Amino acid sequence: MHCLENIDRIQFTKDLMIDLFKLYEKKGESTIYEERFNRDDKILSRSIIEEDIEAIGKLLELNITPTRLSLLASLTKEYVPKNKDEQYLLNIKDVLIKIAQSNQTFAVEFREFEDLATVLYRDVKRVGFKKGIRKRGVTTREFHELSGDEQLRHLIKLYNDVKKEGKTDILTTISNFYVDFVKVEPFTDENHFMGLIVLYTIIDREFKVCRYDSFFELLNKEKDAFQNGLVQAFYDWENGLSQTDSLVRVFIRILLQMHKNVEIKLHEYEFTLTMNKTNNIEAIVRNGPQVFSKNDIREQAPLISDSTITRTLNLLKEQGVIVSLGQGRSAKWQRVVEKPKEFSYDQLSLFND
Repeated sequence: MHCLENIDRIQFTKDLMIDLFKLYEKKGESTIYEERFNRDDKILSRSIIEEDIEAIGKLLELNITPTRLSLLASLTKEYVPKNKDEQYLLNIKDVLIKIAQSNQTFAVEFREFEDLATVLYRDVKRVGFKKGIRKRGVTTREFHELSGDEQLRHLIKLYNDVKKEGKTDILTTISNFYVDFVKVEPFTDENHFMGLIVLYTIIDREFKVCRYDSFFELLNKEKDAFQNGLVQAFYDWENGLSQTDSLVRVFIRILLQMHKNVEIKLHEYEFTLTMNKTNNIEAIVRNGPQVFSKNDIREQAPLISDSTITRTLNLLKEQGVIVSLGQGRSAKWQRVVEKPKEFSYDQLSLFND
């Protein structure tokens, strides 16, 4: 509340303005992503959701092994949770899928927060609005005496008013909203993470790059800077003197890096489209390690479908290039033909006798 109420006092430094200009320039360029990735857009988007789920599991330091984390993050398989942490991750998975499906229609409204709390903590823990303070004979109450749902309604109205008036850029606005939400604590628990999910939902709607690169994976790498930014933003918040620029810088760095990553992916993707996918997989098999798994192929060719990889491996098996070493998800394959010799200058024998 104190951040949004005092957002007019924010002054941007020159270097921050330059970074914001760079980011919004990249945002404008990102309008071509959907068209350029059109052929495999759903496959790529699905893999990013899985990466985000795994990254959140690490960010929250859930008690789930890396192998199990990867299995639970899969959008093609359903697993029964073994404990509360696994149930929590599956709830997060449901939320991220919903964000991807309806990000363009999302609005910062009271019911969205109610629904978020319900889905996130289903079968995990009880999270509700905190109760207000009521005094006999008093009809008006201070903000801190209001119930959590009343405080949240006030905060949402303030956010939408600031956004409508266009007092500052959207990234600064949502960063200040996030700080206010965490400090107000309208819910009995988990305000930090719920606020972060709402912040991400707005970023996902505003920046198309989130569909093609993992926001939470990069947030993990910026974890220390993110925590320091929050500490600075919380300092003197009660007096309306919160400094949120460090937090905004973290999100700018993340989004700029995401655009760089997607530009590289786009280049690799368009190069891959010029090659025959089967030939690409065969080249990986013939030039890679002698023993490998289907997952090893998928990591090197993430935009090629599982069915194409399976079909090519079976074809190479029929041709006597590889043999299978087992069955199921963990099955290995072994190349039984000699690996192509590496190129050397000795092969340039134009002028040899």
